This record gives sequence, structure tokens and C-alpha cells, in this order.
Amino acid sequence: MNIGLIIHSQTGHTLSVAERLQKKLSAAGHTVNLERLETEGEVRPGVKNVNLKSVPSVENYDAVAFGSPVHGFALALAMQAYLHQVPSLAGKRVACFVTQSFPFAWMGGNNALHKMRRAVEAKGTQVRGSGVVNWSRRSRERQIAEVVDRLSRCLPS
Repeated sequence: MNIGLIIHSQTGHTLSVAERLQKKLSAAGHTVNLERLETEGEVRPGVKNVNLKSVPSVENYDAVAFGSPVHGFALALAMQAYLHQVPSLAGKRVACFVTQSFPFAWMGGNNALHKMRRAVEAKGTQVRGSGVVNWSRRSRERQIAEVVDRLSRCLPS
């Protein structure tokens, strides 16, 4: 199965989770491409227009996982902009995850996942799995392992 991991990461936390997911899926025999969303100029809460340097295509993927940090208790603006621009996801298996510095998912992570889920559903498919990694928790490593395991099981058919 050809799987795309499309992520936005500023500190490297989201990237590190995506790399672990990539490693697990690759070990299971899948072709996995990790693509990063990069913005033109500085992006901060309150910015209205986010310009992406490129918009990775999902056309050649059987499954896609989207990963993003939580910014200001919400989904990062770069991922919002990408999901708005991406064409149809109909027929794709999709999973989502977010990373956040706050210790509890209700402190923005759940909201960010909800926003991702709505954006994916608006593109014609359902989210098959999701997860939040709370970076400041002592249980972070366990959370990462659980999210990677959950998503690696739900993406392949």
C-alpha cells in the first residue's frame, strides 16, 4: 500500500511522531512518503492568509495521515490552509494526529482533531483513526507508541 504522511511541524515534535509512524508502516512492507508543509513567511495566531510553499498531492496515495501541532488551542493555521486546498479525499483511508505542549487533550488537542475531522469529511471520506500526543506529560512516550500503533493499524486495508 502507498501511504502519504503529510505533516506540519515547527519544533520537530510532530515530525518525530510522523517519523516513528513512517518506520512502523515501512517495516510492515508499505511504501511511505513523508511530506512536510512549509509556509511562506511567519505564521502566528491571528494571521488571516497562510501561503504554503507547496501543496503536496494526495492523488497517488491509497492512505494518508495528517499530522499537525496545536497552536493557540486550535489546529495550526498551516494545516488548516492545506486541508482547505487539498482536492477530494474520496476513496482514501485517512488518519489524523496532533501534538500539543499542554498536558491534557481538552486543552486544544481535541478541538484541533475535531477541526481536522470536519475538513477531511468535507473532502469525501471518514477519519479512520486519530490521536493526541501531550508533549509535556511524563506519559509522552507511551502516548506516542499508542498513537503510532493505532494509526499503523487503521491506515492499511
